[in-house]
Amino acid sequence: MKKYMTKDEISECFSVNKGTLGNDLTAMRRLPEFYNYIINPTIKRVLIDPLGYEKYLRWRQEQR
Repeated sequence: MKKYMTKDEISECFSVNKGTLGNDLTAMRRLPEFYNYIINPTIKRVLIDPLGYEKYLRWRQEQR
């Protein structure tokens, strides 16, 4: 697995649509334990750590 992936790659890898992914990334940016898993080197470019995204999904599952 790659160290960082684009939104398209994360969307395909985790079978999540881009709208849901966008909402998840917004939530991750607001949480101190998850914001480090997202890198924005430019305004339009977003790189996501897939292991960090998985940790976020597992955390969300436990919060239900």
